[in-house]
Amino acid sequence: MNPILKVSLGVAKTKTFRGLLVLFLLYKSVFNAFTADLLVPKLVSHFTMGRMEGNFGCFSLFFGIEVNDFRLYPGFPFEKVPLAEAKQIRLRYNLPLLIFGKIKISEIGLQNAKIQIEERSGQWNFASLLKKSETPIPEPIPEPKPPLTEIKTYLPLQASAYINLDAVEFQLKRDAGSLHFFSIQDLSLQTELETNRFTSIPFDFSAVNQIDHVLLSLNTSKPIPLDLDSKELRWKQTIPMSLRFEWDRTVSPEMFLFTTDIGKDDILLEVREKPAQLGLRLLSDIHYDNQLDQVSINQLDLRVLGQSWLSLAGSIQDVSKDTSKVAIVVGKSNMQLTSFQRSIDQLHGIVPEMKLSGDLSLEGTGVSGDWKNANANLKLKASQLYLKMGKSKAHSLPSAFLDISSHLNFADIKPLTAGKPFPYVKSLQIFPSHINYNGSSLSLFGEYLESKGLDIHLNVDKLQLGEYVSGLGGKLQMELGVFGESFATLSLHTKAKIDGFRYQLDRSRSPSSLLGLDLNAVLLFDRPFGLSEVKISNLKLDQKTITGNKALELDLKGNVIPGSNLVANVQPLGLSVYTPNLLLVFPLVLKEKISPIQNLLGNHPRLKLNARYAASGNTKKIKAEVNAELPGLEMKDLKISADLSLSGADTNEIVIKTLKMNAFGGIFNLAINGQLNKNGKPKPPLGPYFGNLDLTFGLLSATKQYLAKGLSFQGDLGLNLSIRDYDINGEFHSKVPVISYNNQKCPGEHCQAYLLEEVIAKIPIQHNLARASEDSLIVGDKSIFIKNYGRNNPPNLTIGQVLGTHPNIPNLPFEYVKRQKDTPGLTAFIEYKENYANIESLRSYSLDGLVLGKNMIFNLGNLDPKSMEFRGNFLIRDIDLKQLMAPKVRDKIDDGKLKADLNISVRDLSEPVANLDLFFSIFQIGRDFGKSALNVISPQNFLIDRITDSYSINKIDVSLSKGLVYADVYFNRSLLSLLINLEDGKISQQRMPLANFLKRAQSEIQTYQE
Repeated sequence: MNPILKVSLGVAKTKTFRGLLVLFLLYKSVFNAFTADLLVPKLVSHFTMGRMEGNFGCFSLFFGIEVNDFRLYPGFPFEKVPLAEAKQIRLRYNLPLLIFGKIKISEIGLQNAKIQIEERSGQWNFASLLKKSETPIPEPIPEPKPPLTEIKTYLPLQASAYINLDAVEFQLKRDAGSLHFFSIQDLSLQTELETNRFTSIPFDFSAVNQIDHVLLSLNTSKPIPLDLDSKELRWKQTIPMSLRFEWDRTVSPEMFLFTTDIGKDDILLEVREKPAQLGLRLLSDIHYDNQLDQVSINQLDLRVLGQSWLSLAGSIQDVSKDTSKVAIVVGKSNMQLTSFQRSIDQLHGIVPEMKLSGDLSLEGTGVSGDWKNANANLKLKASQLYLKMGKSKAHSLPSAFLDISSHLNFADIKPLTAGKPFPYVKSLQIFPSHINYNGSSLSLFGEYLESKGLDIHLNVDKLQLGEYVSGLGGKLQMELGVFGESFATLSLHTKAKIDGFRYQLDRSRSPSSLLGLDLNAVLLFDRPFGLSEVKISNLKLDQKTITGNKALELDLKGNVIPGSNLVANVQPLGLSVYTPNLLLVFPLVLKEKISPIQNLLGNHPRLKLNARYAASGNTKKIKAEVNAELPGLEMKDLKISADLSLSGADTNEIVIKTLKMNAFGGIFNLAINGQLNKNGKPKPPLGPYFGNLDLTFGLLSATKQYLAKGLSFQGDLGLNLSIRDYDINGEFHSKVPVISYNNQKCPGEHCQAYLLEEVIAKIPIQHNLARASEDSLIVGDKSIFIKNYGRNNPPNLTIGQVLGTHPNIPNLPFEYVKRQKDTPGLTAFIEYKENYANIESLRSYSLDGLVLGKNMIFNLGNLDPKSMEFRGNFLIRDIDLKQLMAPKVRDKIDDGKLKADLNISVRDLSEPVANLDLFFSIFQIGRDFGKSALNVISPQNFLIDRITDSYSINKIDVSLSKGLVYADVYFNRSLLSLLINLEDGKISQQRMPLANFLKRAQSEIQTYQE
């Protein structure tokens, strides 16, 4: 027997051979054309609602499939029309090559194919292809993972693929909606792709480096028929749509080709059954010449309505070398938007509403040079340009011209620095350029040289701020200059004016004013565009009324260091205010706040501030010194110094190291230090803060010194408070020989002058911030507060005497409180504790008589005026009302002595007059003043005159409640009582408005002054 045959028979008898033979026969029985023709259509019908027809020419697990005369029908009601059909479908690959690390897709082919998408009664044919599936059980949402940047293959792989689509038609039909029919025919597409060996597939642009050869060819041989039918648009035309792109890096030198012919200069449409003509075309011819080693841009032209909007030409030389040279320029550019708008108007309702007009050109824009030495320039011209999209803001550029050139080095791969933040840029030159936009104009010029630095100028005129910044208005005019040896240090010089400046605050809008700004500053950068410090060498801001009168002047020097550790220094800030003019340019909401303190500020207050602010994390430190002049208070040397530390995200802790204030040559002083913590609901006087504070306030002068507004002072007067959590404890003290005041109109008829001598006080203070609203102290039995069982506390408030001008007679001295030999004219004991002041033993010698105060309580509660209250009883003994009269009138009055009791109580001091309850009982009064009292209570007439002439007044009771006066005048009996009978022996007046009562009283007083 032949040895070879013998060996072969021996191998055939082995188990391995027989096993492999069985697997091969089993594989061929499943993966063959006959089995595919039998099983695949059944599988499609089983797993879908559709059916498939076709003849398999090849069906292999390792080498792919091929189907001839393929048809795929969807389910009901589209079962008669195929969803997809093709003369031939091919999917060829070579799976065994994976053993050698190659992924090869020989062909993905589709020939003479048609895909038809159809909608009937709101149902799509492709939707009827799939069976309805049960509602899937929602899977738990996985935890988010960082996004992938690449796919690892671990093994070195190489891929190749080829796609060939020939004579493919796509068709869309709908029986509802605006689009009825769309068809595109004769689509032809060929692609090739080959890669080099790779172990990962990156998701960025670096994946291009793995491509060796790529080809994309679309309809290069014939145009494409298009057919579109919609509610408002009809288009049936054959349009060129040719594109070929090929790049082959496997040859040396590389091969590159790119050509297009897409669109047409005359696109014919029917819009609402009316003919319309458009034009849009892209022509390109870019190829690589192996002989010249050059990429030539023979044509790259974008045409609209037959006009070249953008036409490029040029070349890239020495492509395979490291010193490639580029020369590309825009040869033609004529964008006539007005004619384009006329074409768009034909598509009204189809394309978004817009308005275009004007001319735009980029002619002359281009780039030239090599990789290390390139020049790029931009030239843009616009004339009467107008753009508006729908109801949005309109953009108008009557004129624009930009001419910018730059020198670039693309081989410069040095890391970017603060001095050079732009990559590749060696120089930049801005030739005189301008833009006129929406009524405003902008002009700029300048240059940047890497070796010398930059010098750029920008001018802005008539810029309407309201169009760009909400809540602001006015026309901006600005000159800006930016200089520097590099971008690490930039000097800014700015002069700006805003004409008609106004702003919105809440619901108030300020009147128009003139605003000016002059700024010189230096910007420092420690990394590319990383601002490290701003140094302001000079910032001047001035605001004037619309007529040119000064309202505000601000002068500032300082620096700011941004970042997580923010530091700001102001050294100094000067503020000069012209109050009357400032109120003219303030909105109403600020006028209401400033007007009440206008007299305190004066006409021309000034302020100077030196401050430092430092923030690190949640900790902030503030140091400040303020010098101010307040002419309204005649305060020329107000000084405030502060050193504060704030901690916590919500400022939970405030440490006051120093807070001092002094003025009037050091006579006035205030000092606060301590710590505050936020740990409760807001309560006065410190809001939500509680903690440890020490406060001292005082006036101290060894000699009599003039302070302000006619006030002179000598002595020691002060307040010391210690705040611990909710408790405020302290003392008010006074050792003042003299306090004098005059209204600076003396001598004269309107002179008001007063003198207080020997004001001695030592009053303890205790207040509880935790005390909430409580029952009134003036309701019910108050014996616990007013009974002392004969034990009187020594007075802690004494006033020697009080002198002043007469209350009714100009230039006449008057003793309001009269000294009694060696004792003061006024004494009292005052104790403030548990949030109320208890005033005992008030004794005042006035009008040659005595006024005693008893049972007086002033309840401050929680320091809310609505909860405050006061009550007190006053005993008036033998005061002589003649003291209130002029000397020439006093001799005509027989008896001016008065004895009376006065009881006062008031709750809710936010409206004291409306809530005042007063009872005034006069049980002794002279005839003359009694008659005057009756005239105040009752109108004068003959009967009243007879009564007052014949009856003597026994008692007068006057009460005030809720703004109304009630009065009773009681008379003693006389002989006239036989003829005139008074009811109950009195004359009464009920519910007289307080204003009328005061008016009559003033009129009666004037009768004594005449």
